Amino acid sequence: MFDLRIALISTGTSLFWISLYLYSPVLSIHAKSLGGTLPMIGLIVASYAFGQIIFRIPIGIYADKFGRKPFVVSSLVLSSLGGIWLGFSTDPWSMFAARTITGIAAAGWVAISVMYASFFREDNSTKTMAKVMSINSVSILGATSVGGLMADFMGTSSTFFAAGILAAIGAFIVALISEPEYGKRNHRFKQSLNTIKSPSLIKVSLVAITLQFVTFGVTFGFLPIFAENLGASKSDLGFMTTAGLTTALIFTVICPWITKKIGLKNALYIASIFSIISLASIPFVESHYLLIPIQSLNGVGRGLMNTILISLAIRAASPDLRATAMGTYQAIYALGMMLGPSISGIIASIYGIPIVFWFGVLVTILGLVVISSLKVQKDQRH
Repeated sequence: MFDLRIALISTGTSLFWISLYLYSPVLSIHAKSLGGTLPMIGLIVASYAFGQIIFRIPIGIYADKFGRKPFVVSSLVLSSLGGIWLGFSTDPWSMFAARTITGIAAAGWVAISVMYASFFREDNSTKTMAKVMSINSVSILGATSVGGLMADFMGTSSTFFAAGILAAIGAFIVALISEPEYGKRNHRFKQSLNTIKSPSLIKVSLVAITLQFVTFGVTFGFLPIFAENLGASKSDLGFMTTAGLTTALIFTVICPWITKKIGLKNALYIASIFSIISLASIPFVESHYLLIPIQSLNGVGRGLMNTILISLAIRAASPDLRATAMGTYQAIYALGMMLGPSISGIIASIYGIPIVFWFGVLVTILGLVVISSLKVQKDQRH
């Protein structure tokens, strides 16, 4: 049965991610063209995580108490402002400030993901999260594909301004939605604190740190520069990113089927191994065209792991505390989004960009160690 509210929140969610990733294939290249050094480029990419680390837990707590919709609308407005600011930036420090604003906007993913889940049954978190992560993947896939082409034919700044306009449209759409009731909202701070301290939630979040470290330190950080040094154009960068996002989307969609067959933990093992193989292959590449199948392999691991981890995070709390759990999960993994490009920038400037990929292998192995300690249960229904 068609539900207008689900259609609207799905559209708003899609525009949220498009506005944040339309310019991602060319962000580091644009920062370099404005005079950014490798460490500065790493700082600009990392600034996306600053606001998420600071604001995601408070957003989770207060979204549980006052409702998720106000935070969703505010996040889209901030994404609009940040995108437009990036378009007007004329130096790396201005880009840093604007990117920080978009990071604060991205903190709203806490409220968006939980608000989306509130329209569905509570007894199958993997299937529900696969749906919202599919929207995430399709939107980012489309954004990065179009973004590279826009930058080539209309100029890099066009991607920033388009992102700002689309986010504003998304804010208007979400404002039209009536939010469903999700239980009592009079929980005490102690209940929120107990959710934040949940051992299972913390372990899942630690694994997510390693995933985000590699995603932002490599995929959206220094892999584009590595590819450009091999002769890739801006359109090629968009296609390369698209390859990884396509397989990520496919394996996000089929994740519930895979986990039903082999279990959540085994799927996490496989995802990590695929990521390790792809990262270890990059330093040996001599043609940027070979990065396309390598990124496709990386997308398999990323699609599986993202979907499984977010489903484990949301099941760590009751419905009235799920934004708190999601905020904690996303705030902790945002450390990986910050540390990935920051540390990678330092490593690249001292030892060269290829060493960044080997360091990513090491970080992924650390994630495997944490995965081995996880205790997970199957969904009640499939």
